[in-house]
Amino acid sequence: MALAPPALDPPLDTDRPPSWASLTRWIKLYSWAQVIFLASLIGITHVVPLLGKSWSPCLVRSTGATDWACVAFFHVYEIPLVVLFAYHAYVGLAPIARARLGYYVSLTLFQIVMLAVFITFESRVVLDDLARQAPTWEIAVLFGACVGMIVDVVLGACVVFGKLLPAHLASGRDPTI
Repeated sequence: MALAPPALDPPLDTDRPPSWASLTRWIKLYSWAQVIFLASLIGITHVVPLLGKSWSPCLVRSTGATDWACVAFFHVYEIPLVVLFAYHAYVGLAPIARARLGYYVSLTLFQIVMLAVFITFESRVVLDDLARQAPTWEIAVLFGACVGMIVDVVLGACVVFGKLLPAHLASGRDPTI
């Protein structure tokens, strides 16, 4: 009586990228996260002055008046980044052809890097606010924005490196992707 070798479980196909439908769901999910992030950030930063509170980084120390050159600097620095993030969300929410996956991957990687740069700017504002003993609400809002941006970077890195990039790299080998 011969002993049969034990049955082996079939190997898991972990190298195979997810289906196109799954990829587009991830792209849409990340794009909606971008929309929510942008709407929250823009909304909070512009509602605060409408409520009669001023952001302390742009207050003149001696008079307490708003320094409009400071406000202009913040907008000159931040508006191009907001436009990039909005464009990224727009591209992700629009139908994406398989041939444009490489463009979307590159755009997402660029957006993640720029968001990391933006975090350094905002974290510097938080540190300055801590040093000058800014109002607690301001520190909390800016700290929350920094945490939200870090979450966005981590989510974006997971989507790119866990889903999109493997699919893009495999698309040259597998025509079903």
